[in-house]
Parts: sequence; C-alpha cells; structure tokens
Amino acid sequence: MTPDIEEIYTCYEAHVNPVYPSFLRRLGIPYPAASAEGAVIRDVHGKEYIDCTSGYGLLNLGHNHPSLIEVAIDQLRSRQPLTRPMITGIQARLAQRLAAATPGDLECVFLCNSGSEAIDSAIKLARLTTGRPKILSALGSFHGYTYGALSASGIPKLQKAFGPLVPGIDHVPYGETPAVQAALGPDVAAVLLEPVQHEAGVRLPPDGYLRAVRDLCDAGGVLLILDEVKTGFGRTGPLFACDSLGIVPDILVLGKSLGGGLVPAGAVVARKSLWRRFGLSFGMSASSYAGNALACRVALRVLELIGEGPILEEGSRMGGLLQEGLGEAVHRYPSVLEKVRSVGLLASLRAANPALANAISSSLCRRGVLAMTAFGDGAELMFEPPLIITERQVAEVAAALEDSCREVLKDLK
Repeated sequence: MTPDIEEIYTCYEAHVNPVYPSFLRRLGIPYPAASAEGAVIRDVHGKEYIDCTSGYGLLNLGHNHPSLIEVAIDQLRSRQPLTRPMITGIQARLAQRLAAATPGDLECVFLCNSGSEAIDSAIKLARLTTGRPKILSALGSFHGYTYGALSASGIPKLQKAFGPLVPGIDHVPYGETPAVQAALGPDVAAVLLEPVQHEAGVRLPPDGYLRAVRDLCDAGGVLLILDEVKTGFGRTGPLFACDSLGIVPDILVLGKSLGGGLVPAGAVVARKSLWRRFGLSFGMSASSYAGNALACRVALRVLELIGEGPILEEGSRMGGLLQEGLGEAVHRYPSVLEKVRSVGLLASLRAANPALANAISSSLCRRGVLAMTAFGDGAELMFEPPLIITERQVAEVAAALEDSCREVLKDLK
C-alpha cells in the first residue's frame, strides 16, 4: 500500500529515518520529489529546485541522463548474467577503460559498489601488499561511512558515536609536509589523501604539497592512496584532480559519479606491482554485487560521455561563472559571508557562522536552489551542481543567493 503524498514524510519518519524529513522541512523542502532531469528536481506539486548538491556528489552528468537510462535498459534486456560465478566481457571492458583513463601506470582494477567500499578495499590492499599495519590520513578529510572509511576520515564529530574505530589509522594536518614526514615510519603502509578536501569546505592543497608527499612515500617505501570519489570525473575541471597536479598515486579510489547517479559503483585502480597477492585473498576480491553487469554498462557510458564533446570544458566554464557569482555575494555582503573557495564546479561559501550558513541554505531552498552545509564545518555552504548545469541556471543560483543574503542581512538588523 503506497502512502498518500501528505503521508510520505510521516511514513519515512516511522520506517526509515526519524530525523531527515524534519531536517528537510526546516530547510524549506516540505514535499517529496516526483521527478528530476539534468540539474533540476521537481516536487510533487511541480516546484522546481536547481540541485547544487548533485545528489551529494553522484550526479556529475545530472539527474536521469537519457543516454544512461538507455544503456541501462538495453543491458537489462540483454539478459546477460548480472554477476558471478561466471564473468562476462563487460567487466573486462570497464576495467580496461578505467586503466586507460586513469593517470600513469595504474592498470589493475577492483570494481565494487561504492566509494566507501573502495576506500575500505584500498586500505586492505595497502596492508596486504606491504605487510605493514598503519595508515596515515589527514585531519578534515572525509572518506565515507563504512567502518574503515569512517575511521580514516579526519572529522571527529562524525566518528564519536561509533568507537572504538578501526585501529592503526593516524591523522596529520592537511597540507603540512613536515607533519607527514614526521609521522612516516617503518610501520606505515600508506598515506591516504584527498586531492581537494571537500567536506571541510573545499580546502586546496598548498603548491607542491602532494608532490612532496609523493616523494616522501617513494623514499620510505610507502604507498600513496588518492581518494577521488568526490573530485573524479570532471568535478574539479580535468577528468581527475590529480591530472592537473601531475601526481600519479599507487592506488586511486573512485565512486559516486562513476555510476552516473543511476547505479551504485566504485573502483580501486592500482599499479600492477600491487596485484600479486590480490587474487590469492578471497577477502580482498570478494563482493557479491561488485562489478555487476548493469553497473559496468552504465559506468562505461559515463566514461564515454565525459570523454566526448565539451562536457569537461563547459563544466569548467560554468565553474568560473559560479565562482564569480559567489564572489560577488561575498563582496556585497561581508557581514554575512567571508570568502569563497572554488575549483571547477566544487565550491564552498564560508558564512560568518554556522547559524548564518543554515539561514542562507534555508532561504535558498525556498527560492528553488538546493545547497547544503559541509559535513565537517557547518559554516561552509557547499555548491557542487552537475557539470551539465546551464549558464541560465548558474545565473539563477547567483540571483537566489543575492536575495537570500539580503533577507538574512535584514533579519540580522
């Protein structure tokens, strides 16, 4: 029995999550979604919202991309086996395509179901191949909510309810090379970093930082793992953020938009030298739905679409326009907003305090723009729309932000 429209939030509260519907109501989203296309979500009464969350990072190609829907339907109609015990050519083709798309000599691929699972798998792979127990991560990092990924994350408030966490994971300040150097030792298997810290408010690494960490890892026989679950597939401009930095990790972790917003997908892409023991460990390579044919087919089309035409270039251009609009708001409302940090279509707008950030987020939602505060810092308001957002939509976001800042400033007085 399907709940009526007015009962959907109540039903969700009773059977799924008692908190999230009230959070949405406070933001100014009183009704459930009915449809979505491109950068727009429509609620059951037809109100449109420009989605500047990209479904929390899943939708670099937007909602319900027609080409992805087409290949998903075609794959289902093919009646190929979804997953093991036998393999089909589609897994091999996706692995080959990822090896070709990723930087340097990364050529071996483990397909899985999410970025969090990929992080866990990367940690296992590092320990398996080095025989060392310790993983070094960064304060302010966010890697996901599975136990390994949560333990590797550097945001204590997200972890405190779930201790004890996975042992053997230490954290150092992001962007400080001497801190990495001091923490490296003979028991360290890998350094795990994001090229850009996103849930801390788009923190860019200092010039030369990742190159210096790469050199330190090489000198100490330590693996470098880069988490591009959020920054991959054009989010920061190039296909992968490490492309613009000239850094090749030993292990690259992917997820979110790899599945095109239609199917869960993640991947670990690594150097061949790390694959010697991979297939010998069932606990390393086993996952029931990992690399299923439907996810592989969609992921292949994601890579084709982003590699075709002007999507990366247009995404970068829209990122420049978005940065201009956010920067203008900072200039006009300095008592409300402090600064903007941006790379590609990943931007954070820092409010004077978390209460103001929440007020702006709510005002934006009422005006048809979805933008949420960062998990790691409530004063940071995140803007990460799909790469296919239009110039008109970027202008609408900027206009809504202008109106929201004016409203919040009026309330302050």
